[in-house]
Amino acid sequence: MYTLDDAEFAELRESVRADWGARPARDVASRRRELDERSKQLAGYTHRSDPQDREFATATAEVMFLDELLADAKRAELDAIRRAAADPRNRESGDGGGAYGAPALISGRGSRLESAAEVTRRANPWADGDTSGAGYVARAHTALETLGERLGHDGAELLAQAISERLTLPGITVKRSKDETAEAAALILALSNPFYESAMRSVFRNPQMFAAGMGHMVWSDDERQAMHDVMANMLVRSAFAESAGNLGAYALPLQLDPSIILTNTGVAGPHRQLARTVIGTSNVWEGVSSAGVTSAWVAEGGVAGDNTPTLAQIAITPYKQASWAFGSFEVMDDTELAAQMPTLFADGKSRLELTAFTVGTGSAQPYGVVTRAASDAATGVLANTHVYGLHGNLPPRFRSMPGARPAWLANVSIMDAARQLIKGTGMTESIVDDSGDTPRMLGIPFYEASAMSGAGTGNKVLLLGDFSQMIIVDRIPNVILAEPLVKDQATQRPTGQRGWLQYSRVGSDITTAGASYGSNAFVVHTQ
Repeated sequence: MYTLDDAEFAELRESVRADWGARPARDVASRRRELDERSKQLAGYTHRSDPQDREFATATAEVMFLDELLADAKRAELDAIRRAAADPRNRESGDGGGAYGAPALISGRGSRLESAAEVTRRANPWADGDTSGAGYVARAHTALETLGERLGHDGAELLAQAISERLTLPGITVKRSKDETAEAAALILALSNPFYESAMRSVFRNPQMFAAGMGHMVWSDDERQAMHDVMANMLVRSAFAESAGNLGAYALPLQLDPSIILTNTGVAGPHRQLARTVIGTSNVWEGVSSAGVTSAWVAEGGVAGDNTPTLAQIAITPYKQASWAFGSFEVMDDTELAAQMPTLFADGKSRLELTAFTVGTGSAQPYGVVTRAASDAATGVLANTHVYGLHGNLPPRFRSMPGARPAWLANVSIMDAARQLIKGTGMTESIVDDSGDTPRMLGIPFYEASAMSGAGTGNKVLLLGDFSQMIIVDRIPNVILAEPLVKDQATQRPTGQRGWLQYSRVGSDITTAGASYGSNAFVVHTQ
């Protein structure tokens, strides 16, 4: 297949900009459609002649350059709108100051997403630096600080924990070797590089260019280096081991802003909000827990007993989830669907994992809190006595001690049934308090878990537990494989479609798995 060399590529770009740069956007869009149709026609030929092969390469590249012009025109239009909005005379008068009675225009890093160049001007830990283990860790911390506004405090803190040699959580200790922390730091540096993110956006916008072997030409030197750093990373390469035969595999950057509107029914659950989430870089996450030291009274001169605590290992296996999406060339070219696939994949992953976090069996999927909770013996249709029973049998450590995050979970139908329960005999007030943003029952937050069962004999309908004792392990990286040419299974001929395969690994479990009712961090009522 013919490919343009660097000189031809640069010459064609200058020619397109000279011929079309000053023309109206509608004319540029018309030319793009014309070339796109011709490219598809040529792509469908089983055998192309040399002139046709050259025409295909040239048309494909020109489509990309026209896309650049259209993007420039759109940015210019938005800039004009911003300039107009910045003029106080174009804004309605408010209560603030200013010469025209309008509030001052607030601008800064938080008002929009910074470009890769802007980020690296502030700090550039992604450039060549100290490549020792300690150097990688230090640079990774600097990267997280630099991207603090993009990642958010919780996101940056979570990633920082992955490069800590010793992580101490209430009741759990995690220790990592220096090599493990260095590998994790190198991976975080590679995936957080803002130039890697901008390179990935080019992949999603112009997958046909990468299918034609010319995609790397659209990247800047910084983007090419950032992509090389990701592809050369040990942990990413191990994730790509199964991608042979595909166009290429790409680990998703640590941030990609969503812009698509989702209309599926979704799934409800507070697990990500309440549980401890840790980053894993191996096939099994391991921690050490302890029931603690039991103290005793000792008489004067008496010998103290042996109160050495018993240690237990917590091992959580991250399981793979995958999503495949594909569409025709026409749909992919005429919409922004390809560029928004990360958002769609993230939604699908969220819906799958929230169900597993609730009722997962632990067999080829994470364990769910309902599965690991201890059931009460007082079965029957939910009554206020069952609510008090669960509350009384959740040990104090998991109910009210510092660090505990107790919460109720139930299907919305059970939540509504609980709202009809009174606090006690002769009372009329509901046991559920809906006066705040989050419902509360017996002073504890009450959340909807759509994966839990509704009313029915034998169903586990109401759960109470300490979510600080639930651990979610996210195994990085999250990977997307691009398939530029889907083929018919019977004939192996192109179908005129391309697609994306996304996969990642996640695991979950609780620290008190197997503990009996009254000792478990999670208790559940069975109808």
